[in-house]
Amino acid sequence: MTFDLCFRACDSAPFVLADELQDDTLIMGVRDPSCQHTEDEGHVKKRQHEKEAEGKGAALKSKEELKELRAQLVQLLLRLEETQEVSQKHEQGCEELQGLLEDERLASAHQAESFTRHIQTLQVQFRSAQDEVNRLQEEREGELKEVQQELRLAQEEVLVLQQAAEEAAADSESDIAYLQEELCRLKAELQALHATVAKYELEINSLRAELNTETLNPCSKVEAARLQEEVWSLTCERQTLSGDNRHLSNRVERLQQQGDVCDEVYLAIKEKLTTEPHPHRKADPCAPPSQAGPEQLDSAAVQGDNSRSEISSLKVQLRWAEETAQKVQKECDTVKTELVELQVLYDSSQRERTSLALELQRCKAELQKLLLRSPQDCTPQSEPPLLSTPIIGLIVIVALIWCWWEELSS
Repeated sequence: MTFDLCFRACDSAPFVLADELQDDTLIMGVRDPSCQHTEDEGHVKKRQHEKEAEGKGAALKSKEELKELRAQLVQLLLRLEETQEVSQKHEQGCEELQGLLEDERLASAHQAESFTRHIQTLQVQFRSAQDEVNRLQEEREGELKEVQQELRLAQEEVLVLQQAAEEAAADSESDIAYLQEELCRLKAELQALHATVAKYELEINSLRAELNTETLNPCSKVEAARLQEEVWSLTCERQTLSGDNRHLSNRVERLQQQGDVCDEVYLAIKEKLTTEPHPHRKADPCAPPSQAGPEQLDSAAVQGDNSRSEISSLKVQLRWAEETAQKVQKECDTVKTELVELQVLYDSSQRERTSLALELQRCKAELQKLLLRSPQDCTPQSEPPLLSTPIIGLIVIVALIWCWWEELSS
């Protein structure tokens, strides 16, 4: 399309130039009308021939110039097409680059927005983490203060319990000494009871001898039967007293064992109190909370755990000391109650012993009266059939009592 336009322009160029030359001549003719009248026709023709020659030369020259111009125009058109192609390529490249730049700009904008959102979320998380750290620091400080307060209270309780344990130990020592004195007194009373029983056995033997001597007297049959009944009742009372004495001896042995147990418990309490560890490690409450870092938080946590373990161990020791003190108190109460029971039994045995002594004295007095009232003119019987059975029963009873007493003494 561009080539056709260029060729058409080149073909019409000589006609345009000829028309321009004719116009010039006309103009020149119009401009100089006086010269046309003065000059002659020859001169005019000469000029016309010169002008025609000049016009032909100019036309030839213009044709050559047109050819050169046409060649230059073709070259220029080729260059123009090349430049248009290059410009189109550059435009396409520019459009592609603009698209890439637009994509990059959009991507960078999206990335910047995402980075901004991420930074905002990180800032929010950092603020929340900082608030959490501050809250944890405050909680740690509060826990440390509570633990320190608990440690102080536990130490005060330990001191109070130590004083109470020392007082209980002193009371238990005095109670043990009192119990030992009571045991010694009860042993002495048991020995006295054994001596009294031996004395009663001697008196029973003497009474048996007197009864053997009085069996020949027929006037004392009723008195002998009554005395036999009294001897039987006395033997029964003696058996009950022997059972009470055996019960008392068992109680004394049990009290001795309980006294040994009390001694062992007291020694264990004393040794535990002397060897009990006293925690003196405390956390430093003067550290500023704003300068606390992760290491200080870890150390504070470790100190809190250690203080909790110490408090738990102290609580266990306190419970053990309280239980031990309660056990010792219960043992002391039981020993005291048993001592009261033993005292009551001892008083009852003393009363029974006095009553038996009075009964023996009465029996002796009655035997003496019978001996004094026995008539001297009564004829003795060689074989009294009525008194043989009671005398044999009395001998058997005395033998049984003797065997039973031997078993008890062994």
